[in-house]
Amino acid sequence: MAFKRRRSSASSDHPFTKKARTIHPEDRISTLSSEILIRILHLLPIQTLLQCQTLSHQFYTLAGDSQIWKNLYYNRFVLPRALRIPGIKSSQRGLRDDALHFSSRRSKWLDEETLVAGKGGRTTNWKKQYKLRHNWSIGTCEVQEIHVADRPSVPEMLVKLAEGVVVTADKEEGLRAWSLTEKELIAKCALGGDVVPTCLAVEEADNGLGVAVGFVDGGWGTWRLDVEGKEFTPAYRHPSSSNGSLGAVAYAHPYVLTITDAQLLSLYTFDPKPASLESPALDPTYLPLDPEPSLLEESITTHPSSLNNSQSTLLASLKSHTSWPPLSLSIRTTPSTLIASIAYSQPTYLSGYTIGLQELHLSLSTGLITFSRLASSLPQGFSSLLSSPSPGTASPALDSSSSGTTTGAAGGREGGETTRPTTLSYAHPYILATHPDNTLTLYLCTSSHSTLSISPGTKLWGHTSSVSSAEITPRGKAVSVSTRGDELRVWELEGGFGSASKKRVLSRPGVAKGLGDRSVRVRAESRVGDLERDGVDEALGPGLEGFREEVEARKQWVGFDDEVVIVLKESRKGTQALMVYDFT
Repeated sequence: MAFKRRRSSASSDHPFTKKARTIHPEDRISTLSSEILIRILHLLPIQTLLQCQTLSHQFYTLAGDSQIWKNLYYNRFVLPRALRIPGIKSSQRGLRDDALHFSSRRSKWLDEETLVAGKGGRTTNWKKQYKLRHNWSIGTCEVQEIHVADRPSVPEMLVKLAEGVVVTADKEEGLRAWSLTEKELIAKCALGGDVVPTCLAVEEADNGLGVAVGFVDGGWGTWRLDVEGKEFTPAYRHPSSSNGSLGAVAYAHPYVLTITDAQLLSLYTFDPKPASLESPALDPTYLPLDPEPSLLEESITTHPSSLNNSQSTLLASLKSHTSWPPLSLSIRTTPSTLIASIAYSQPTYLSGYTIGLQELHLSLSTGLITFSRLASSLPQGFSSLLSSPSPGTASPALDSSSSGTTTGAAGGREGGETTRPTTLSYAHPYILATHPDNTLTLYLCTSSHSTLSISPGTKLWGHTSSVSSAEITPRGKAVSVSTRGDELRVWELEGGFGSASKKRVLSRPGVAKGLGDRSVRVRAESRVGDLERDGVDEALGPGLEGFREEVEARKQWVGFDDEVVIVLKESRKGTQALMVYDFT
């Protein structure tokens, strides 16, 4: 008898029988290939694109395609910057009209090349990068707290941020390094002896971080921080000096730039390349033609090192008689030249305080200083006496306590300031000054092979209380923090001097023109930490717990990188903490 197939095995109703895929007559999406779907998703707005990621696993993957988010990132954050460059359109003659629009090969990425090539050889996550820049633009972040001390530091604790590591220096604990990834202490080192640190600089290097610390006795030292090995290694110790306490230091191995409270600027090197120092370090023909030059050459000497059998060579020592603190030191390099700079405040006649800048140019091949030049934000030349204050009118005081507006000549000069700056941040080509009248002033430095100039100051409004500290990057991105009130602001200042920004320029009687809509106040979404509270918080009502603590806390320092902002906070009871504002 012939074998018969069982009906159940051939039945279409069997639960394990594979059914044919049914497609709705109106569903034309499911039949398209992934390549065509990605081309369609390229045309969608970002809100619709995010909604598509919730439809299915397939659309979650397709809507997160790297080229889609790279296109969105370019059109929102890179293209507007390229269009602000003077003459950028005229330079595209002969090309198509869309020459500036997105293309993975021919787009103009400006200083975003590291993202295109990938950081450290890693592929850039363009969706994550877009989210990061978006959070910066609207001031949205999460805040965490790293407890660093149970009592206040005398003098104040010094803090620097570099490559995801926060380096602190104080008299009691010495040098310490805190990891932002692990949110904990990773390295600690004593400063050696009963010394008091007064200034701190951190250099990013391939094999870790370079740290330079200046002391109250005029000495200074350098250390190397191995981030992976979690260890500080002493590198050099400069002996104390009778020139006074160090007020600022800049470090770019093998060069160290220091300045004392008596305005003595010194430039050192660890590189033994200069074979002879008998020739003058500065040619007098290159000195700035100024009736009262800010800095003058003094001496050149050599100092033996007490560590690692190395030595430091003093390339130049300059003395100032007209500059005033606050100060900001900087060291930057070009292919053939090293430029050591100092930005400082300076009192002027009838114009309050202004900003000055001096550059020392060194040849990288010989290690010797070739020339020095000086610039000020005030326009050069004479002004009419008709613009001077009338008799009996109070002239702008040169005292830092003056907070009124400038009249007469000062009102006509946008570079003049009525109040002495409280802090200076210099990152070429920008200088950012903070003032006790809740404002900041932005200056643009123009430096070429033959000239150096500083634009008149542009006022920045937005803070509602005195600004404690501010920091700016060479791209024009800045962060400022108020002394009290927990007010943290992010500034996008690139292009603030161009014609495209003139529509946003405000004008007030007797005050330099300024920008009032270039900042965003940071709004923290959550808080982690054990901030001190008392019974007064309960009387403030629900949702306001901890508000009194933030109002009475002192914000001493602010620093930031591409992902986080770090603020050093001291509570009213003396405890100190690093507030980490994470924008990722």
